Order: sequence, then structure tokens, then C-alpha cells
Amino acid sequence: KYRKYNHPRFMAAVEAAEPLEHLMNEQPRAAVNEPLNLILYGPPGTGKTYTLKNEFFDRFTTRVERLTREQRLTELVEELTWWQVVAMVLLDLGPSKASAIMEHELLQTKARLSSSANIRATVWGTLQTHTVLECPLVAYKGRLEPLLFNKQENSIWEVLPNLMDELAPELRGLLEQSKREDQGDSREVKRYEFVTFHQSFSYEDFVEGIKPHLGETDDIGYEVKDGVFKRMCAKAEQDPENNYALFIDEINRGNVASIFGELITLLEDDKRLRRPQALTTTLPYSKKTFGVPPNLYVIGTMNTADRSVEALDTALRRRFSFREMPARPDLLNGQQLGGVDLQRLLSTINERVEQLLDKDHHIGHSYFMSISSGDDLKRVFANKVLPLLDEYFHGDARKVGAVLGKAFVEKKESTTPLATGFDLDEYETRTLYVVKDPMRFSDLSPFRAVYEEA
Repeated sequence: KYRKYNHPRFMAAVEAAEPLEHLMNEQPRAAVNEPLNLILYGPPGTGKTYTLKNEFFDRFTTRVERLTREQRLTELVEELTWWQVVAMVLLDLGPSKASAIMEHELLQTKARLSSSANIRATVWGTLQTHTVLECPLVAYKGRLEPLLFNKQENSIWEVLPNLMDELAPELRGLLEQSKREDQGDSREVKRYEFVTFHQSFSYEDFVEGIKPHLGETDDIGYEVKDGVFKRMCAKAEQDPENNYALFIDEINRGNVASIFGELITLLEDDKRLRRPQALTTTLPYSKKTFGVPPNLYVIGTMNTADRSVEALDTALRRRFSFREMPARPDLLNGQQLGGVDLQRLLSTINERVEQLLDKDHHIGHSYFMSISSGDDLKRVFANKVLPLLDEYFHGDARKVGAVLGKAFVEKKESTTPLATGFDLDEYETRTLYVVKDPMRFSDLSPFRAVYEEA
């Protein structure tokens, strides 16, 4: 009995004086049955992102019948900025000192979600940064929109109702929502975040970084801002009974070694927290001890037309499992459109692309899955297939013609002869080709010709 009633969720509910019905009504955690670190890889259009959203998202979503007040406030506040939370607090309290603002439950919730080491400085900086220009008691010049706070004598702060209603009218509704008791309506709790890597994505975006803030003496200070990976690790560590996930789309577009930094080793299964060989590190900005919980999955997608698996950072390849998602023309089996066999069409294109390049540059089947008319087929070629082939072959229309056939390219007549008087015998005058616009095709015969005419 001691072990039963010493359960951490039971004790947390008792301390918060919350009913336990919502704990009993949660759906049990489903087994994910996937590697903790996984990358779905394949050429464009093979359904990698679709698989994330339609298969994996549901595995990290549960339905609950009732949320605790703390859960509801967290859900409400976690996407709000500091100025929005401070404005809601002042709307609720009326004119108040900074100390009263910081004691409000909304502010306390925001503080709990923040990695700021000095909440008082953050609140002061927020107030002064968004104070109206007409206020004589605030001299700070680097203000940012929206300007809706005002400072009175004796360090009393207020939010100006007319400006708030003009600049952020939604905050009144959010404040009322925070006061309402949970009606017990079932809802989904998402235990994942989705992010897309790009060339400028950095360690500071992913793990933690520093940003400036204004202190109460108008001095510029800095606070540590958590990145998406650190936030998800914190959520997973606080809730070990549920699985969490961070989905990373286009993981190979970022500099993975730089983005993960020293944390790449901590991703390994046996290096996770609460594992026999668990490892932790001290983060460079916050100086906090950090580890990766064992219930956080990191699942990414990778476009092989941009970069092959072999070209990935070796450290990343050793720590992730890979699942290939190839082009599947067979999924188009039996689909005929105006006499065009879509399966044969895509299969022929991909076989020829592989002869000229490799299978990493195949065309994915997903572009063809929703085609229902001849115009749809023309648009898919105009907007998807031809731009990809142009990128693959660096604008060489001859190679596009080698893949799609003569019906898709034509010779480009030269109207400007070369200047005379120069010896160019060592240069070969090339025949120029241009790719036709498929939207101008009068019928679908050019598409049939792709696989009927060698």
C-alpha cells in the first residue's frame, strides 16, 4: 500500500488538492515500437512528412477527460509572450506594483516554463519595453511594439484598456478562459513538437541561447532562452509515464553537428537518463546539468535529393536508425487517366533518372496520388516533376528530354549569331533545347509517349 499511495502522480494530485478523476480517465500510454532516434529518408514526394503527421503524431497524442488547473494554465500560457502574460495580469489586478504582478498565478506559470534566472528583471524589462512613449517616468528609448503599459507614481503599473482592446483584444477572452473551471470536456493532449531545420537553424534555436532584456534600472541584461529540444526534454522528464517526441522535418538541411553540439552523444539509448550508462553535460549558457530522458523520441525526415545518407555527419549516422521510404509506383497500380497508365509513367521516369543519376533522385508517388483529371496531370508535371528534373540536371534540357522524351522538349532557335573575328574552333557550338510547358498540351499523348516510345 505504501508503494501504491507513494506514486508521484498521486502525491502531486494530493498536494495540488485536485480531483483524481482525470488521472483515471486518461488513455493508457501506447507502445511506440520504434527506435528512440529515427530518420525517414527518401527522394521528394515519397510521403515522409505525411507519415510523420498521419502516423506518428497520433502515437504521441492522448485524450483526457479533465485537466488540472495547473495543466490548463500551462496550456494557456506556454504559447504566450511575456508582454501578453503581463498585460493579462494587469487587466486582472488593475494598477499594481511589479511585486504583485509576479505573484499572480499566470505570471508564476510563465515563470515556471521559462529558463530565466531573474524573473523580476524579465518582468521589469517587459514593462518598460512596452510602455507608451508619453509616459514621463520611463526613459528607456529602445521600446518595442505594442506599446500599451503606463507607469504611475510610486512604481504603479497599468495596462491602458483602450490600447489593449485595439492592439491585443484577444487577451480579454484568454483571461476569462483562465478563470473558468474545466467543464470536463475531453480533449487531446499533444506530447510532441514539430520543427523544420534550415541553413540558419542553430544550437541556440535548438538547445538554448541568450537574448537581451531590459532591467529595472534601464540596463541591458541577458537571459537564457530555451530551444525546442530543451523544452521537450524538460516536459518528458517531468512526465516519465508518457512518451514524448520531437519531429524534425528536413533534418539534413541544417548543420546537424553544430545544432546538436555536445548533446549528440546523449541521444544514444544507453546514455539517456535513468539508464545504467547515463550521461549528463553542463549547458554552456545556463550552466545547468542536462540529460536526455528515455521517453523522448527524436524522429526526423531527410530528402535524399538534397543529400545522401552517406554524406551525413558520421556522429549522426551512428546514433540514428534509418528507414527508407522509396518511391512506390506500385501504389498507382490500375490508375488510368485518359489512356495514361500512371504507374508505368512514373516507373519509366524513375528508371531513366536512376540511369542518369541514382535512386536518391527518384520522383515520389505522392505527387500522383490525387490526380483525377488531365489538367491535374499537367499541373503536377508543370509544378512538381519538371522543376525537380530541372534542379537535378542543373537546367540541362537535353537530359530532361532523355527522361521524358521528345514531346517534352524542343530545339531553341538561335536568333543571335556569335560575333565574328574570333577563333572559336576549339569550342563546339551546342544545340540548345527548351522544355515545353505541359499546360499547353492539347491532349495527354505526350505523357503516354514517355513509356511507349523509347
